[in-house]
Amino acid sequence: MLATLAAGGLAFFAASRAWADAKLASDGLPSATVAVSGTDAEPLVSALALVVVTGSLAVLAAGPRLRRVVGVLLMVVSVLAVVVAPPSGSASLDRALRAAAEESPAFTGPESVGDISATPWYAVTVLAFVLAFLLGAATVRWAGAWPTMGTRYEAPAARPARTKDVSDSDMWKAMDEGEDPTQ
Repeated sequence: MLATLAAGGLAFFAASRAWADAKLASDGLPSATVAVSGTDAEPLVSALALVVVTGSLAVLAAGPRLRRVVGVLLMVVSVLAVVVAPPSGSASLDRALRAAAEESPAFTGPESVGDISATPWYAVTVLAFVLAFLLGAATVRWAGAWPTMGTRYEAPAARPARTKDVSDSDMWKAMDEGEDPTQ
């Protein structure tokens, strides 16, 4: 669970970093650098990273069957995120960078935009989602072997009803175990 939480957090952090930047230069104006993050180019990437974070927390509270469902969801979300994330040179990343350049005061036209350079944050994001995929597969595989929360956290109606008479010592033992002896 902690590794999946870390993978989702890393993907969210890396998606918010600059994935591409370009230098704007025009005669007579100071130069400027514009950058766009993965979230600027494709907002779905950071949203899917938050789904991974949420899924990691859901594994903690779920039973074995629901953990397997969450593991499959983590795998699907991770694959979708890798497919949706715009690599360097993609049209959506270039479009977002050109839009950011047009908003800059140093922009005087398309000729003022210099070469676009990529940063390693795209690769870090993809790596984090690949790790989340593998951890989702591990969740599907070993969900049944992991301990679950005890019955003390279940609703009183979900607990088995007592059918025999209970002595005072049995009531104290039940309280020591976290059960409500009055139910």
